[in-house]
Amino acid sequence: MSEKLPCKTCGALILPTTALRTDGLCMPCKQGNRESLEKSKERSRQQRAYDPQRAHWHHLVDRAHASEQAFASFTPEEKLYYAVSVLEGEVYNGGVHQFFSNSSGALYEETVEGLKELGATQALALLQRAAQVLFGSNQPPVDRHERWQAMPFYPEDEVATPPAWSIELEEIDRAYWMDPDGLSEKLEAYLKNTGLLKPFEKPAS
Repeated sequence: MSEKLPCKTCGALILPTTALRTDGLCMPCKQGNRESLEKSKERSRQQRAYDPQRAHWHHLVDRAHASEQAFASFTPEEKLYYAVSVLEGEVYNGGVHQFFSNSSGALYEETVEGLKELGATQALALLQRAAQVLFGSNQPPVDRHERWQAMPFYPEDEVATPPAWSIELEEIDRAYWMDPDGLSEKLEAYLKNTGLLKPFEKPAS
């Protein structure tokens, strides 16, 4: 078998027959997609690598879903981190309407307190404004069925003029997505400062 040759660009070993056909380049370099291929490999490597923050989050989610009463057993620090993180996930996925219409809406009070403690004043104002749009002067019900009955839902007719409340919620969503408080960084700092992350950190080798 002929000895493989290094690609002129990246050094990857290729067959001599390939080198003759490609002027000494491996196929990814020849086709111009070596960079995207390497980026994809790096993303996969990072996803496989152990991430203490991700491990902590999965631990919280597993506990929270273990039973309806599980959240009550969380420490105050865990409740804050979980509630605000759930808000982040729901709003970035489907907006504040999704936060209130899903089971996450039951955590409204805890989320408000969490945003206050984190100093996320603008996210707090946006969340409270959304609650007022959906529920008026009433507190969002903890019970999901009661919450559904209390809040408006989008009309099924897609060609109908969007209701005023939905237009306002869209404005709130756009303002939230701008991340005026740097909330993800605040959450990460909170994890470290409270010691929540410590049990999930692997000792340096």
